[in-house]
This record gives sequence, C-alpha cells and structure tokens, in this order.
Amino acid sequence: MQDTHFRRIRTIMPTKTHDQSVLDLMQAVGLLLRRTRSESHAETFSMTESLVMSRLANDGPATTAALARAEQMKPQSMGTTIASLEQMGVVKRTQHATDGRQMLIELTAKGVQLRKKHREAKQMWLSQAIAELDAEERDTLFKAAGIIKKLAEK
Repeated sequence: MQDTHFRRIRTIMPTKTHDQSVLDLMQAVGLLLRRTRSESHAETFSMTESLVMSRLANDGPATTAALARAEQMKPQSMGTTIASLEQMGVVKRTQHATDGRQMLIELTAKGVQLRKKHREAKQMWLSQAIAELDAEERDTLFKAAGIIKKLAEK
C-alpha cells in the first residue's frame, strides 16, 4: 500500500520543465566560472578582459576590429577594453607588418605571466574539487564537458 501511495504522490509532483533545466544549466555554468575566477584571484580582470587575453594568447596578435568581431562586440567597446589592458601593462600595440595603417594588439610578457598564473590557479582548484567527486560523477562531468563544448561551438 505504501508503494501505491508513493507512486501516486510522485505522479502528482511536477517535474522540471525543459526551460527550467536550461536555466539550471546556465546558472551552474555561471557559478562554476565565477568560482574558478575567485579561486584564481583573477578579479583583476573583467570577464571581457580575460576573454581578450585568452584570445590573444591562443590566436596571436590581432587588430581591435578583429577582436571585436571575434567577441561579438562593438569596436568602440573593444577599444575601451584594450585601453584598460594597455593601462595595466598586459597588452601593447605594434605596427602591422604589411599594413602600416593598422595596429596589432598583443600580450606583453607581463600579460603572458599573469594569464599563466591565473590559469594554473583555476586548474589546480578545479582539479582538486573534481578529485573529491566519486568516479561515476567524474565520468559524467567529463562527458558533459564534451557536450557543453559542442554547444558552445554551434
């Protein structure tokens, strides 16, 4: 009799909607990003500044316009971001090799070092946190990472 009662209660209780699950995923990813930033003491940089530094580190020097397109920002907003990074001494402008009218933005040695330091701190914290999960949770998490990356690349 208790099993019947439990089944009846279970069918009456609402299940999560697709929309709520999507919101939960967005919130979870956001919380994880904020936590890793906090653990690495990367608050020195805004999210946009961090993204620009990452793009420069991965793709090499770029014009302000190219960075704005890549980050889906207005060139004026990217200009403000670049100016802020320049003021901190983590990026510099250099003359384009073939087009003297264009300036390329690139990381300075200080920018490379700061980015490396923050990335290592984030990775260390996340690695330790993941190590505390059980094997099944770790496996699920690593499979989900591939799916999340696939979504991000659409």
